[in-house]
Amino acid sequence: MVELRDATQADAHAIADVLVRSWRAAYRGLLPDDVLAGLSVPDREQFWSDVLRTRPRHTRAVVAVMAGLVVGFAATGPPLVPADRADPTLGDVYAIYLAPDLWRRGIGTRLHAAALDRLRSCGFTHAGLWVLDDNERALRFYHHHGWTDTGRWQLDKGPGGVELHERRLRRDLSD
Repeated sequence: MVELRDATQADAHAIADVLVRSWRAAYRGLLPDDVLAGLSVPDREQFWSDVLRTRPRHTRAVVAVMAGLVVGFAATGPPLVPADRADPTLGDVYAIYLAPDLWRRGIGTRLHAAALDRLRSCGFTHAGLWVLDDNERALRFYHHHGWTDTGRWQLDKGPGGVELHERRLRRDLSD
């Protein structure tokens, strides 16, 4: 049985571990192997520890817990891209990641629903997210859940300075 709950600072290590394992599986063939091999749980743990300690305004994180272990997480908050910050109705899904051995069991769908609920609870009426342009698995997931392509894209910097070609998706939060 999977329980969803708000993340605490004590979850930072487990979130980092899920993120690194998920990136290594989901982005194999999309990002260079050396970049994926170089992902660091301690670096990601420090990042998530800081986020969960400081809790920036309207930023939320939820974890999926199974048998006492964090197996997935979702994070949301105000848009990070300056062009999107002008819209006070818009909140972003920053991340939804799940342990690869638990993919396609409905847990990601539950995390997605929880992420949208967190955005609604902050007063956002629309949601946006950035997804790797050639991540077909993620694009299918998001399109299935009502997300549409905005036609916008960006070039972001990822771990090790790797270029991430991302496209912008959006959805209404009223449904």
